[in-house]
Amino acid sequence: MLALLDLINSYMAYFTANTKTKGRIYTVVGFVGVWYLLYLAYRFFENGRLLRSAILVAIFLVLLYFSVLNLIYYFTKKAVKWDISRNIAKVLGTSANDDLKGQTAIVPANGLYEKKDVVNAEVSLDASQADRLNALAKQLSGLGLWHHEYGRLSRAAQRQVIAEKGSIAANYPGTLLPYFDLKQVPGGHLVIMGGINQLEAQNIATVDRVGLMPTHQAQADYRLALASVVVTGGLSKMQGRKGVVEVKQPYRLKVEMAYQKRDPA
Repeated sequence: MLALLDLINSYMAYFTANTKTKGRIYTVVGFVGVWYLLYLAYRFFENGRLLRSAILVAIFLVLLYFSVLNLIYYFTKKAVKWDISRNIAKVLGTSANDDLKGQTAIVPANGLYEKKDVVNAEVSLDASQADRLNALAKQLSGLGLWHHEYGRLSRAAQRQVIAEKGSIAANYPGTLLPYFDLKQVPGGHLVIMGGINQLEAQNIATVDRVGLMPTHQAQADYRLALASVVVTGGLSKMQGRKGVVEVKQPYRLKVEMAYQKRDPA
């Protein structure tokens, strides 16, 4: 089987087939070839070599699992929830997001913070805030700041994100706001002011929790600052009944908050 794959690889070098086409060919050959192991296991079983037969059956099942995954990824648009390749990629130090290497990193204008000093914040939007966020997202798109390439991920990588998170936005992993800041409003609520610049910033969300703490408690114990405010949603892909489909989702915010313990009074 390895010799056959090597022969195919040699012949493929003469053609300008893209990676997906080559992947489909290797997947079909590998799927057919893996059944040879089952045949070998049967022959060992006939000859009374039960241990060798059992080992070959185990290897066959593992390879069959990955062969089926490859068939699904290369020949359908379905996402697979029981795909463990993501866990294997983490152990090996790789991930679906490796496709994004080489992209320019966006540095928040509000400053940089160490990861240990940053937590996720939960926010909520009322009807007025949602309308302002919708208008802001359209403004970002009109200025060319909203990308629509699904993070330049391959279809297989997109399906992995869908399997993990339920959907993937066209601007994955999100669009960082050019300007954002915290503001305390009457009633003690902490809101996020966001826009394309400070002069056009508007109230777009209310901070409900900072990490695991209610906002009022976090404010009493810590100095708070926004580390990043990212807009996502809008045109997205998700798993439908007959494969991956494009849908329009509400815009939402992913917020990271920097914190620092207040000095004792």
